[in-house]
Amino acid sequence: ETTALALSWALYLVGQHPEVEAKLMGEIDTVLGDRVPTADDVFRLGYARQVMQEAMRLYPPAWGIGREARAPIELGDFVVHPGTQIFLVQWVTHRDPRFFPEPERFLPERWEPEAERRIPKYAYFPFGGGPRYCVGSNFAMMETVLLLTMMVQRFRFRLQAPRAVQLQAAVTLRPRHGIRATVLRRHSLTPA
Repeated sequence: ETTALALSWALYLVGQHPEVEAKLMGEIDTVLGDRVPTADDVFRLGYARQVMQEAMRLYPPAWGIGREARAPIELGDFVVHPGTQIFLVQWVTHRDPRFFPEPERFLPERWEPEAERRIPKYAYFPFGGGPRYCVGSNFAMMETVLLLTMMVQRFRFRLQAPRAVQLQAAVTLRPRHGIRATVLRRHSLTPA
């Protein structure tokens, strides 16, 4: 479910940003042409990876993570005692302007290698962090990059109501009523 949500949010964002769609299609055409991507292509699809990272920054499928304090932690004037349950909210941290300038803006370029190195550790944690880091994170990124690539290689997604998506924060972050889009074959631009 988290993979499907990550892809849905990525396509939602790409559908709102034709300049991102054009750059992504350009990379796909250059790297792949008409052939189907393989796992060996993932590292050559850098912009597709950046699109997925930025989509998961803005819309993390697992939008919060529960943890338990193992040692006293001082947060401003507060002390969190050992054994206290803590809920870390990616949605808030990922939109903090101290870490991400223009935090509401969809900007895949913030994940270019040099820019990414400037992001503080744990300011971005769609897969958690520390000893409970998601063991499937590398597979998940490979899978989402390949799926996004295959979808954008073949189709264009035209949102029917680009700004009308309401969020539903349950265990995962999902669009309350789905994302309505028309899917067009990329080369013919006829409905798929």
